Amino acid sequence: MIESWIDLARGPLFRISLGILVLGLAYRFGVVLVQVVAAWRRAGDRRLPTGAVAAATLGWLLPKRLLRARPLYSVASFSFHVGIILVPLFLVGHVALLRGYLPRDWPRLDPLLADVLTLVCVVALGSLLIGRTMSPTARALSKTQDVAIVAMLLLLVLSGFFASHPMLSPLGARTMLLVHMLVGNLALVLTPMTKIVHCVLYPLTQLVFELGWHFPAETGEHVAVALNKEGEPV
Repeated sequence: MIESWIDLARGPLFRISLGILVLGLAYRFGVVLVQVVAAWRRAGDRRLPTGAVAAATLGWLLPKRLLRARPLYSVASFSFHVGIILVPLFLVGHVALLRGYLPRDWPRLDPLLADVLTLVCVVALGSLLIGRTMSPTARALSKTQDVAIVAMLLLLVLSGFFASHPMLSPLGARTMLLVHMLVGNLALVLTPMTKIVHCVLYPLTQLVFELGWHFPAETGEHVAVALNKEGEPV
């Protein structure tokens, strides 16, 4: 019975989940890109400091200021992102599952390095989960969805580690593999619909922020009309 579920999870369910992921991310990215272009066309000043935008984007990727202000949170967040990106894309078992979608010479992670990244990711996700649930400030800013996403990703990473190390697993290897596949498919489906979507929208965030200050030329007039202050000095 469990083998039938595994075949279903890595076969039809995986292909459907992967399709939702790709189409969903393409749609979300396309919508934001269209909005960016429309905002740029309406802008009164279309000159954009591309160098500053690129620097700000890299600054958010390697948040030195946040590292100084919240070092533990920053290290945990950065470590989690590194592990959650590299292991799914380059682990041998995942590459085999994606055979036909990736080039034949797609690089593979060394198993030992994959284990290290996985354990670092577990610690990082555990730290983030504890921080979101135990810190009054973080708890006030976190929605139920935010905590649930971190918990889901932690279960995904843990089940994958135990599936590849059955001697350490609290459940049977095949059972843990099934859990890993089902949670992985769920993560694929939810990615375009939750905050995880920033994995593709991130490169546009600083550009959107910059465009927010390039108001259309007639913005002042519209604001004056809305406030019934036409003709009055600013």
